[in-house]
Formats: sequence, C-alpha cells, structure tokens
Amino acid sequence: MDDLDLECLSLRYGCSFDRAERVVAGVNRTYRLSSGAQHHYLRMYRPTGRSQAEIAFELRLLRQCRPTPGIDVARPIATSDGADLISLSFGSQPRYGCLFTALEGRPLTHASDDMKRFGSSIAKLHGALSGIVGSETRPLDPLTLCRRAIEALESIANTAPTRRAIEAWCGPAFGDATRYHLPSGNCHGDAWAGNAVVQGSDVGFLDFDDCGHGPYVIDLGTAAWHLIAQDGPAAEAQLAALISGYEEVRTLEEDELRRLFDFVKLAEVRSMLFLAAFNLLDEQQWQHTFARAQALFARERPF
Repeated sequence: MDDLDLECLSLRYGCSFDRAERVVAGVNRTYRLSSGAQHHYLRMYRPTGRSQAEIAFELRLLRQCRPTPGIDVARPIATSDGADLISLSFGSQPRYGCLFTALEGRPLTHASDDMKRFGSSIAKLHGALSGIVGSETRPLDPLTLCRRAIEALESIANTAPTRRAIEAWCGPAFGDATRYHLPSGNCHGDAWAGNAVVQGSDVGFLDFDDCGHGPYVIDLGTAAWHLIAQDGPAAEAQLAALISGYEEVRTLEEDELRRLFDFVKLAEVRSMLFLAAFNLLDEQQWQHTFARAQALFARERPF
C-alpha cells in the first residue's frame, strides 16, 4: 500500500501537504511531498538492515555537516515536537520515516566536466563531515564488508566461483590492517551520479543511507565503479576528470592512488552484499552480475 496519511503528516510537521508522489520504490521508499509550490522528500526506511542508532548517526551527520561553498546536502527536518524520526507503516510492517529538504537541480552526468565537478565536491564533502562523532555505529571496514558479502552470497545458487574470487582477493588486499592506513573519516558511502544533483556551480548530495566511517577512497572507488560498469571505454577520461577534481581540493596520497582499484572492486562486492541481503535479483540477473564481477576481478588496474 502506497497511501500516506497526508493529514497526519501535515499535523506532525506543521505543514499543509496537499500532494504525495512516490519517486523511489526500492527497499527504502521515497515520496515527494508538496505544499503548494514547496517540496520536501519523505524517506521510509527499510524494515531491516538499519538500526535506529545507525539511522540516528546518518541524521546527525546531515544536521552537523558544515556549510561549505560548492556543496550542499539534503538535511533532515524535525517534526513540530522536535523528533527526527516518525513511525510509519507499509503493509503490515512498521517503519521509520524522516522528512528531508529538497535539493532541486539537474542530474549529474558522466561527462568529464561534471565528473571533475563531482570529484571536487566529494573532497569538499569529506572536509565538511570530518570530526562529527558517532561513526562507531557505522564502520566501513573493507575486510568486514567482504566477509559479510561472502556469507550473504552463500544463500544464492551458483555463487561458489564468485565467493572464491572475493576470498582470494580480499585477504591479500585488506587482511592486514596495517597495509591500508589510508586517510579516513566520515564518508557518503554510496557516492555516484544518481545520488547527486548539480545546482549551478554547486553539487547537492542525497541518500546517505550507506554513510559511515572508513577510508575516503571508498567514495572515489564507488564513483569509479559506476563509471567502469556503465561507460566502458569512455570511463578512462571520466575517471581522470573525477580524480583531478578531487585533487583540486585534497591531494591523494600515493597509497590511495595505488589502492584505488581495490576500492572499485569493493564497490562491486558491496553491491552484491546489498542485492543478496534483500534477494533483489532473479537467477538470470544473478548470472549477469557474477559474470561482471569476475571480469572486474580479473581486470588489470585501469588507472
């Protein structure tokens, strides 16, 4: 059931909502709520996989994100009585919900100019989120994420070759924590073009559901993975622009550049972890995903 009680929501937020449009129908559901010409976005969080403490950190991160020229984030809006989260229901399941400010703008493309702007904006976001406490609830530890993915994939048919490929790679890549003391802090967690909009010369960031504390190259690796997966031969120039833009704000360390392709592979692993956790693909789609993953693991470092 998609119906929202607009009268109840209007009372909770002290705003007369007159229209609701579902814009995302995934495991998290997002609705655009309108009050005349003014818009907000209501997120209905998935019923499993995110604790209240983890959601609370996400909202704290967005509230405390420092105003920074060139970037913006979708910030949470409290109810009239000061609550960040409200109780909602979808079918028979209770869910948490939160209202966010609207970031209007054009979609971010994979064109080199946009990727350079995006890279710069990711670096600015890292600076704006630094030092905000509470990230111990959401660690983005690469080895732990790989192990969770291997475990989740055990319930999917014909995954043995893919699980072996992940295991053979992740141990040498991340097994010794002393090998990847990389610059770390609060990260978006799912930084790609679909989670950002261009607002003039600025970039607005959306959907911090996967945020947490980890190496900053998690965000660059995720952005790079989407370019490689979607754009093939065009990705090389786009990747160069992304990295160049980031380094306009913060110079990457030699180890970050050397290890970046490991974090591209990690983005593939994290995607499979999410898909397996919520059983989102049919057998044919899984086979396509496994073929793509194994091709990526066999690929030489492209940058």
